[in-house]
Amino acid sequence: MEVTLIAESLDPSKGSASRYGYELSKVKEIKNVVDFSRSLKTSGFLDDWLNKGYRRKKIIERNSANLGKLLHFTQPESFIETRELDKKKIMLTVHDLAPFKTKDFLNQNSAKERVSDKKRFIAAIKMADRIITDSTQTRDEIVDLIGITPEKIVINPLGISDKFKKIDAKKAGIIGYFGSMSNRKRVDKLIEDFIASGISAKFKLVVYGDGSKNNLSLKNKYEKFGSVIFKESIKEEELVKIINSFDYFFYPTLYEGFGLSLAECVACGVPSFIYKDAIIPQEVRKYALEVEKIDDIEKYDKVEIEKDFADKSNKIKKEFTWENNIDNLLKEYKNLLG
Repeated sequence: MEVTLIAESLDPSKGSASRYGYELSKVKEIKNVVDFSRSLKTSGFLDDWLNKGYRRKKIIERNSANLGKLLHFTQPESFIETRELDKKKIMLTVHDLAPFKTKDFLNQNSAKERVSDKKRFIAAIKMADRIITDSTQTRDEIVDLIGITPEKIVINPLGISDKFKKIDAKKAGIIGYFGSMSNRKRVDKLIEDFIASGISAKFKLVVYGDGSKNNLSLKNKYEKFGSVIFKESIKEEELVKIINSFDYFFYPTLYEGFGLSLAECVACGVPSFIYKDAIIPQEVRKYALEVEKIDDIEKYDKVEIEKDFADKSNKIKKEFTWENNIDNLLKEYKNLLG
């Protein structure tokens, strides 16, 4: 099939967008894959600037002779306007509209950069012949905020790998979090809530970070509290084992376009909690328990919610599969290629 997949990264440990690229890169019908992470440098602001305006374009130009008739960009950040896109069909997957919905975007280096990045994001969406979203929430946000017609958008939920399942693991009184430490994840809110709670006398909060500046800042501020433990990011091969070691998973995020980490923890049968004010698509949100504060966990009978999440594990794994995701994509590839 004349399709080239263009991804920011194929490392599944780097987050849901990268896991998405990783799963799609295994599809035998795809002609070839361009993985920007193999060539881009990411050591600072200058690298970020060069990546956006120069390096991605050069990578596409070097691969121009091998590009398929349809280019599938796995996220807007990977999109770059270049003459190699002329006469190509463009598919773009949009996982969320975080640049338009959260304060994370406001913490970039300058107002000029923020405007430039939003323009690139919008340009990618408007140039796409087909837009893929993970949820109805993201589709509706694209329609409302950017003015794209719903007919141009296909909802195709992410999948959950078969490896995410309940396994025997020693429980040690742990409330766990893993993933990004960006501001919209609100890990600071979770830690403050935990420190002020009564549940901190019975459990430890273990945070598996991402090595970012935010991670280091939070560690320096809170590691003096013995019940808050910071650990390195989880290696992919250890992820399922560590998830299963949690008594509870708490996902403090403010905003998600899907919530794959939450879905994967539910698939492992681990009781999973979110804050009530979180903006998470209903497709995934319905599987979590919503609380105002972390102490509310103790309102639930542990034996009963473990039974409940064993049932939810089976349901969520049937609802979200990579097989369904890929089957839907192949249909859209065929439609666009004619």
